[in-house]
Amino acid sequence: MSATIREIVDAALTVVGEVSGAGVQQYEDDRMKQDAIRAFDMMFRKGEWRQYLQWFTVTIDGTLGIPTTDTFETIKDFEDFICVMVAGETRPIPIAPARFNPNTLNVTGTRPIYWTSLNATNVNYRKRKLLFYPATSAGNVNVLAKVYPLTPPATQFDFADVFYLDKNLLVYATAYMTLSGDDLNAGAADVVRNLMEMTYKDIQAALAKHPIPITTGGVIPSYWQERV
Repeated sequence: MSATIREIVDAALTVVGEVSGAGVQQYEDDRMKQDAIRAFDMMFRKGEWRQYLQWFTVTIDGTLGIPTTDTFETIKDFEDFICVMVAGETRPIPIAPARFNPNTLNVTGTRPIYWTSLNATNVNYRKRKLLFYPATSAGNVNVLAKVYPLTPPATQFDFADVFYLDKNLLVYATAYMTLSGDDLNAGAADVVRNLMEMTYKDIQAALAKHPIPITTGGVIPSYWQERV
């Protein structure tokens, strides 16, 4: 069940009051709001949440190996890209190894072989973020990525903004941020951390129960043949 930041903060204050014991204190709204945002950021990074996933189609320029349009401003970090495929295909393009030397790539043509991150100092990084090899790569690619809910030109969340993740998960995570930040009661911080982790595991277990197709195309074979 999703909730506003206001609802998450109010519920987290109740949790903190229940478990904190000695050393309990009144926390200001602004402090708890920032804890709720940090809690959401931690959980956003932790899982591939379907409600924040989005498919994009971009065109590679054919000369620099980068997208031709400013499509990825709502993608917060490079790590939020899930997979890239040539448009209309089902097999992902592999990400370039960290120590891959593009100068040794003796491949020409327009089909992308690898994808990786643009350098963060590149003027196009904030809105385009991706780099394809070879540099002559062209045509369309389909990109799956996690979209961060703070959409430019907005620069900060308001109490009325909704986080579309499990409310209890975010409440426990917010309480954990508060208690661990003050270091007043390590036992209380451990209690809410365990509650947070158990809730996360329960959510992931529920998601894992959904049926999935045998093949990426969603087609179940109707016959079997022995390979010779």
